[in-house]
Amino acid sequence: MLRARLTNGMFILGLDAENVRRLKAGQPIVVSLAELGGSDDVAIMYGDTLEDVQRELERAQGSPLPKPTPLKTARNEQ
Repeated sequence: MLRARLTNGMFILGLDAENVRRLKAGQPIVVSLAELGGSDDVAIMYGDTLEDVQRELERAQGSPLPKPTPLKTARNEQ
């Protein structure tokens, strides 16, 4: 996985095919942003649908979550 932080503060996480294979196998990726000067962790999970991802998150957290919503992309926000 590629990890970087841009001069404007944006964090970049680049996934390769092996990362995607692991995600599809139900192995979430947890990244500590402290390595890049941040203060939080990021969990990356995979599912064929948002509902699949929500089930994975609920399983990991052990409790229900709010209804999932699609992520806005930079293109959609313009």
